Amino acid sequence: MGLTLVAVIIMGGWVVVIVIAGLVMSLRPGGVVVQLAPVDGPPAAMTGRREEILLGGPAEVVGNVRGGVRAVLLGPKTHHLQGVTLTSGLDERAIPARAILSADGHVLRLSDNWAETDPTETETSGARLQENAVVVTADGKHLGKLRLVTFDPVSGMVTGLVVEGRRTPGQRLVSLSRVKEAGPNRIMTDLRSSEWTTLPVFATDWEIRQAVLDRLTADPELQALPRSLRVDVQDQRVALHGYASNRAQADRLSKLVRSIPGVLELDLDVLTDEELARAVSEALRRDPATAKARVQVNAHHGTVEITGEAPDRPTVKRIDTVASQVPGAQVVHNVVSVRRTAGLAS
Repeated sequence: MGLTLVAVIIMGGWVVVIVIAGLVMSLRPGGVVVQLAPVDGPPAAMTGRREEILLGGPAEVVGNVRGGVRAVLLGPKTHHLQGVTLTSGLDERAIPARAILSADGHVLRLSDNWAETDPTETETSGARLQENAVVVTADGKHLGKLRLVTFDPVSGMVTGLVVEGRRTPGQRLVSLSRVKEAGPNRIMTDLRSSEWTTLPVFATDWEIRQAVLDRLTADPELQALPRSLRVDVQDQRVALHGYASNRAQADRLSKLVRSIPGVLELDLDVLTDEELARAVSEALRRDPATAKARVQVNAHHGTVEITGEAPDRPTVKRIDTVASQVPGAQVVHNVVSVRRTAGLAS
């Protein structure tokens, strides 16, 4: 009987602890549903520079992981990023926005003095955008779960939420102007469920860049290109700078990149070997000092090779100068020889 009474007391104590913990969770910052103020003027642009915080992703200080991102804290009136909460084991800690160096949708990087920041800098009235919070439409349907939060590092304003749904493609970008209230486990929008397919398809810049490199490597006709290409991705807009063997290869490259889910635009700044060789040849013909030289020009991914004959040594040197000034010519191999005159030949 005594043991039964002790067990009942212990179980009752656990119930009290759980109830108290629940009250604490509901009363802490972001633990209740918070109304978001309407956006003044046009909705926050989703086309400018942005950074992306992956919920559940690692947070690093000088390459060392200091925890996982549990939630983003948002000012409900100003829509400014107040900070993030990090989890490490059972501990959770608020980190102010000023400690954030960058967020690429893969890793959140913090300044090395992050431990000295004051968690009270985050407002107690902030809304909590938590990992895997359910995003709900105005008609009560579930769009999906919250995966990332985008923000403008210049203004410090949160611009959108990335929702992972069940349909393909799975991730879509929701402008913060469509979000009406946020709680730790539920985010309410003014969207209708039928609007899902009209939302922008989303992929992080890191994911898109990796997809470009992976697909190039897997394509037998393009797998050598990464050595001669620079791949830049910003806000789902891809810029490729470099070289291709011919226009057909450049067109294949363009088609491949445009087929990657999440790519919004492509800036293809690719020069073919044929185009570079032609440009160097034309430059040599236009220059009075090199026009009389009889040369052949070949190019391969920025390296130009010039063979043939020139009337004298100054002309050979001038060929170097003219060819090096052609846009896209990175290396010039000038093996032009000086033409022997008839008198010398005899």
